[in-house]
Amino acid sequence: MNIIALTSTSQQMRASDRPNPLLSVMAWELRRFRASRLFWLQALGFFCFLLFLTWAQGTPENFRHAKGNVVISGFVAGTSTWGLLLTLPLTLALLVLLLPFITADGVTRDLSRRTHELLMTTALPTWAYVWGRYLIGLLMSLGLSALMLAAILGMGWLQHLTVSDYPVPSISAVLLLWVGMVVPATILVSSVSFALGTLLPRLSTLVKVVILVAWIMGAMVLPTGFSNTIPPAWYVNWDPTSAITALGLLPPYSFDNAAMKATSEAQFQQVFVAIENKMPDVGAWFSSHLLLAGFSLALVLVAALAFKRSRDVLS
Repeated sequence: MNIIALTSTSQQMRASDRPNPLLSVMAWELRRFRASRLFWLQALGFFCFLLFLTWAQGTPENFRHAKGNVVISGFVAGTSTWGLLLTLPLTLALLVLLLPFITADGVTRDLSRRTHELLMTTALPTWAYVWGRYLIGLLMSLGLSALMLAAILGMGWLQHLTVSDYPVPSISAVLLLWVGMVVPATILVSSVSFALGTLLPRLSTLVKVVILVAWIMGAMVLPTGFSNTIPPAWYVNWDPTSAITALGLLPPYSFDNAAMKATSEAQFQQVFVAIENKMPDVGAWFSSHLLLAGFSLALVLVAALAFKRSRDVLS
């Protein structure tokens, strides 16, 4: 009885000392990203370009309005709610240009480097191998989206301190648009890229190209068809690129609204600042964007379940 008890205790101790396989894979991926100079140079270049873009879009639309004998001129601040609805889809598209290259090769990288057979002969569980690679890729993608948030707020405060009449960035509105538009899009593109790259490892390059082309079409080409018309409500709510969502939210933000409520230049400026920093109507689009992100997570789950350890299946 004592021998059996000692054997059971030693087995439990060895099992407790064994590292969690998911954490082990995540640690591998973190070390790989940390050792990649190219990734950090890309992140630094992306952040610097975002700072420049936010500065360049600091006054996305100038206006000149005559009311009686008084001529009022000004600009829409790029870091106001109104300004972000005008510029955020373009900034988000630049982020999406990087995401497939970060996540799509999470699993297929081992196949291209011919290290797949070595890893698959270990006792590493398949679920830990797939999910560990995905979670770190998603973490790096969300880190890039956080750089976008830092660039918007940082440049907004800098312009407030250096440009006359530039309003303080509305932190609540910026966070709302970032959480509602940027974060779901980051999760969606990262997850779809990883899932399709895992399911179609030989076509990973094609997967990246298709995702990028589809996003550019949705964010820059299709919105031009609604320049003079109001997009349908379902399109506004479910557009993952947020370009049509922004178009649907813009009508309450207009110079006419400020002019109609003002009787003097001072009152016009006061009303105008209140309008451009007005919180957007969340309505149905916020939950729809989150549902799209949730759908992409389900797609990763399907990819993890369908992943086969045999190279013959992957070839």
